[in-house]
Amino acid sequence: MAPPVPIPNTEVKHGSGDDTLLGKVASRQNQVFNQISRSLLAARKDLDILELLFLPKFLYTYLMSISWAAKKQLTYFLVFLIVIIGVIVGFYLNITTPSCNDKKQNQDEKGVDCGGVCAKECLGEIKDLAVLWSKPLKVSGSDYDAIALVENRNLFLSAQSVKYQFKFYDDRNILIASREGKIFINPGQKFAIFENGIDAGSRKPAKVFLEFQKNINWEIYKGENLGLVVAKKEYQDSPRPSISATLENKTLADIKGIYAVAVIYADNGNAIAASATKIGEMKGGASADIFFTWPENFEEGYSRDEIYLSAQSVSSL
Repeated sequence: MAPPVPIPNTEVKHGSGDDTLLGKVASRQNQVFNQISRSLLAARKDLDILELLFLPKFLYTYLMSISWAAKKQLTYFLVFLIVIIGVIVGFYLNITTPSCNDKKQNQDEKGVDCGGVCAKECLGEIKDLAVLWSKPLKVSGSDYDAIALVENRNLFLSAQSVKYQFKFYDDRNILIASREGKIFINPGQKFAIFENGIDAGSRKPAKVFLEFQKNINWEIYKGENLGLVVAKKEYQDSPRPSISATLENKTLADIKGIYAVAVIYADNGNAIAASATKIGEMKGGASADIFFTWPENFEEGYSRDEIYLSAQSVSSL
């Protein structure tokens, strides 16, 4: 009989189910978290209930008992957790903390996000500009003027620059001409807007409309009241229609950018002619003469005239 052949001792190694790179990384992470769990349990066994009250000592014992790789993983996790908590807390505070941009009237605000601690001042209930009337005025040939009387019903609001547009329509409501411009608006005042020399072409304007820009930049007026008055005026129709007038500044403040519009009315109350002039500046207490002229006599008879005044700025005393 043949002698038995000895079998060498062989160690059998159990491999993981997944020998890919991703599987090895996952296995390594599991080992790290298992080590963290074992270290945490070991740290808790070393501490009694009273010692758990001392969190710094507990954390120190815990951190000293885990490996460097586990500490690195824990650091990444804590940083990520702190960032998430910071974002949540910041979002919550931004929603719940009163501010000047939360579209609510809170803190000591006088209105919604205005007044009190907010830099923005409250404008109150803003009223639209009211166009009282507008009319095309024939000059000669195809040239027309446009005149409109407007009222700012906001007693304490002014605007430094407001865009407007005159639109001419014929009797079939067809747009035949337009003219754009800018004007300043004083608080609580009626004022006239005048544009001259508008070519209507071959069609006859039947009506004109005045439109203002949307979202006017209103401001609370902080200057002096406009103390500008027409001290005297005189109308003459020979050799051609004209108005001479004297303006007086009844305040001690300087007035700049004065805009004066003269309107001629017929017996029926309709405007039949208009003209405008500008004065750069009037010192406090000063006076100035102004003149308005027209090239031809009016087709309708003169009944009365009115001079409308506005100013771009009034200096503070």
